[in-house]
Amino acid sequence: MRTRIYNKCTDREITDYLERGGDTLFMSVGVTELHGQLPVDCESILAEAAAVKMAEKADGLAVINLPFFHAGATAIGRSTVNISIRAGYDYLKTLVYAFYKLGFKRIFFLSMHGPAYLTINSVCMDFFHETHNPICHLELGHVMKIAQDNGWQTEGEMMDVFTDLMYGAYKAMNQLEFIPVIPDLDEEAFLAKRREGNAKQWFKKDLHKLNFGTGGFGSFYAELEEHGGLEHARSEQEREQRGQKGLAMLEEMIRYFDPAHFSMLLKELDTAVNEEIVPRYPHLGLDKPFR
Repeated sequence: MRTRIYNKCTDREITDYLERGGDTLFMSVGVTELHGQLPVDCESILAEAAAVKMAEKADGLAVINLPFFHAGATAIGRSTVNISIRAGYDYLKTLVYAFYKLGFKRIFFLSMHGPAYLTINSVCMDFFHETHNPICHLELGHVMKIAQDNGWQTEGEMMDVFTDLMYGAYKAMNQLEFIPVIPDLDEEAFLAKRREGNAKQWFKKDLHKLNFGTGGFGSFYAELEEHGGLEHARSEQEREQRGQKGLAMLEEMIRYFDPAHFSMLLKELDTAVNEEIVPRYPHLGLDKPFR
C-alpha cells in the first residue's frame, strides 16, 4: 500500500483494503503532558510510530492523531492536557464502534502512558461483552518485554532504551526536529529537584504496591522534574545519530514482537468465542446490545 496510516489513505485505498479482506487496525492512544525536556506529545509519537510499524508487519492500518486522554499525576504541569478517564472512555469506545461498523474486527490499541490502561482496558472489556468481538491493548512496555524474550537485544538501562525509541519514533514520523537541542542544561540541578520531589512523597512507594500499575489511587507529582528529564539532545548531530539508532531499534523491536502473530491469536480467540463457547451458553447473547 502507498501508506499504512489510515488518516492519510484515500477512501478508495481503505475500501480496497476492506474489500480484499483486511480487518486489522492499530490505534495509537496518546497523552499530552509534561515530559522533562521532550515535547509534550512524546509518548503519543512513540505509540503512533509503533502503530505504523506494526501495521506494516501485520497487513493492517494505523490510526494516529489521538493525543488527548487521561494524564494523571503530571497535571501539575501547565502544559498537561488532563481529561477524565470517563471522557476518554466514551470517546475511544465511540471510535471503536465507528471502525467496527466499517468492517474492522482486529483492533489493537497501542499506548506508552502508564495510566492508559484505565481507559483502554475498560473499553476492551465492555466492547467484548457487547459484541463478542475481542479487541486488545498492546502496552509498549509489555511489547518490549515480549520482543526481548524473543531475542531482541538491548543495551543500557530501560529508561535509556525508552528514550532511544522515542527518538526513533520522531525520526519515523519525520518530526525529529521537534526534539529540542539544549547544550547547557544544568543536569545536576535537575536531578536534585527530582530527588527532592521523590523524598517529599516517600509514602507513595509502598502505596503503589497495593495495586496494579499507577491506577490504584490518585496523586500528583510534587516537582515537575519527577516525570521525564535529561532526554534532550546536546547537539543537532547527537539528535540525528540518536534518531537513526532509535529508528533501527524500533523496527527491530517490532520484528521480534511479531504483531502478525498476535493478530492471528486474536482471530483464534474470536473463533473460539463465537463458534464454540457462545453456542454452548445461549444466555451469553442476552447482554449483547449491538446489532
